[in-house]
Amino acid sequence: MKQLPFPEFERRCQKPDHRRLGNWMARHISRPAALRITRVVAPWGVSAHAATLATWGVGIAAAAAFGWGTLWGWVLGAAMLQVWYLLDHVDGQLARLRGTASLDGVQLDYLMHHTVNLVVPLGVGGGLYAQTGEPLWPYVGLLWGLSLLLISLQHDTRYKAFTQRLERVRGHLLVCGGGGGRPEPQPPIPRRPLRLAAWTARKACEIHVILNLLALVAIGQLLLGDRTLTLGRIYLGLAAPIALAVTAWTLGRSLHRGSVEQEFMAWYRVPPGCELVFDEGWWIVQSAQGRESADFGKIPDATGQQSS
Repeated sequence: MKQLPFPEFERRCQKPDHRRLGNWMARHISRPAALRITRVVAPWGVSAHAATLATWGVGIAAAAAFGWGTLWGWVLGAAMLQVWYLLDHVDGQLARLRGTASLDGVQLDYLMHHTVNLVVPLGVGGGLYAQTGEPLWPYVGLLWGLSLLLISLQHDTRYKAFTQRLERVRGHLLVCGGGGGRPEPQPPIPRRPLRLAAWTARKACEIHVILNLLALVAIGQLLLGDRTLTLGRIYLGLAAPIALAVTAWTLGRSLHRGSVEQEFMAWYRVPPGCELVFDEGWWIVQSAQGRESADFGKIPDATGQQSS
């Protein structure tokens, strides 16, 4: 099949706001570079799911390389993480190109991200243990990995909580597309010292920042001939407590603000003249006068018939 002209190919593969949304690295480096890879592999019939699985394998291999506990293992792991992040954009581009984008593919991609968030820190901690023999390092790596995992899972479990609420709703809610907030461009760097410190800590827990910091550590160790991975130990010793602090702060702020309830109500609106009331384990859409709405209080049973 004849390939599309590159501008048309890019339009089909990239997200609608790919030049405006996302982090700087994704906008200016990873997405454009991944597009060249997508253009090469697309004629081979590679599916988006297969691309995700291949990317998953690269991420796990990077963690294993860190686990060797050698200078060149660290260099190889850092290089493979860069490849992982590049390939991570290919599956979505293939799905959009072929019109096969699906929730199953999104779920697989999220599972891959959560895995990498955990196994890379475990690999780093295990590698430092292999190099130094100090049994503390695997636990520090575990602390870092679990913290990164919890940061990302706070978002995913929020939407699982949404589903649990919806399963217990009697009546109909109005879905407001984008009500919970659409992707926005990166906000400016704050200037106030405390806000800047919080922003820096959050950024230090983002995977694209982590993989670049690991690469800088690898370059520094290579230039210094640091075969005992001293720079790696310093980095892990800083990264783990920062990630733990960000995890605790993010979860505590969300609970204090009731963020999950607020976002649910932004996505799922009660119809005009009605209210959502909790009663005997059910969330009931009823009229504002206190009677269950005749239109919204009846739901179809398994046979398709309406039941109260």
